[in-house]
Amino acid sequence: MPQITKTWTDDGELVARILEGSQEHFEMLYRSYFPRVYRFALKRLGDPGEAEDVTQEVFFTVFNALENFEGKSSLLVWIFGITRNTVNRRFRKARPRLASLDADDAGEVATQSASGERILDASRTLERCETVIATELTPLQRRIFHLKHLRCQPVRAIAVALGKSEDAIKANLYRMRRAISEQVPDLDSVLDS
Repeated sequence: MPQITKTWTDDGELVARILEGSQEHFEMLYRSYFPRVYRFALKRLGDPGEAEDVTQEVFFTVFNALENFEGKSSLLVWIFGITRNTVNRRFRKARPRLASLDADDAGEVATQSASGERILDASRTLERCETVIATELTPLQRRIFHLKHLRCQPVRAIAVALGKSEDAIKANLYRMRRAISEQVPDLDSVLDS
């Protein structure tokens, strides 16, 4: 992705235009800051796939939290604060503990007990997600969703497979995530539990 320089003079004006609903201005922000956010995530995480996921999550958060931007710092500093927090959450996630199959306690399997009500709520939430995916996403977006989330393909491979630019794939991933979160607002609580 070529480096695109900032084409606006006032961060507050750009934010105002985005909050008014200008997709063009959000895409301008996205194209301008994506390379820096991605490079930062890649340097910290060392995994291109994880860096792509973090970058998408950052811009999803930026879009949803933009009304909280107060202009006390530059937009770049504010976005990097979100990026740093998102990367740090990745480091805090529980890592699987590896153990030898010959260990004395290898036969014991740790299980989490979940109440029937939580399981039912999660099931209903996932059903709503399936409905949104089937009815709200375009055929191209459903294909991208399948390749990214079910086949675990990186953005570059999806772009090549579909004959699209990486930016087009990333923009579609962003729009899909936004559509799903708008229709299924309790999805994050199910995924986090």
